[in-house]
Amino acid sequence: MAQAFSCALRGAVFIVTATLAALPAGAETIFHRADNQVPVAIVQVTRTPGYTEIHLQTQAALAKVCWSSTGPNSPYLLAVGRRFRYLDGDNITTCPERRDYAGNEVMVLRFEPLEMQFATFSLAAGHAGESRSVGSATAAVHDWNFLRVPLK
Repeated sequence: MAQAFSCALRGAVFIVTATLAALPAGAETIFHRADNQVPVAIVQVTRTPGYTEIHLQTQAALAKVCWSSTGPNSPYLLAVGRRFRYLDGDNITTCPERRDYAGNEVMVLRFEPLEMQFATFSLAAGHAGESRSVGSATAAVHDWNFLRVPLK
């Protein structure tokens, strides 16, 4: 969205256009690091009637990353005791293909919609994501778990 501003200085008129980077409706900026020391953080959550979008930002370079779109290794959100399944994403690779990420790159994952009244959620990703409980003692270093992420 751009807005034009004008000002007069000694008879001359200057028009300055400023681009305002606004978040989409239902979006909030947060910073919540992965709970198991993986250098990734949730930096934005957008909730719409059709989906919940999670923006993950790498905090360091990561090698050979992929996401399972279905099955026991697919990511999910957990809120109020219910799992919300993965729908799709942007800037990600579907397993078995893998890709490397530089530091500060953003991956976008979309899930079934979380209701607006939910105050927290958890995101589980990695090996046996659907069958292993979030925060399980058997979670491995390569699992990306984000526990009790607060929402506004």
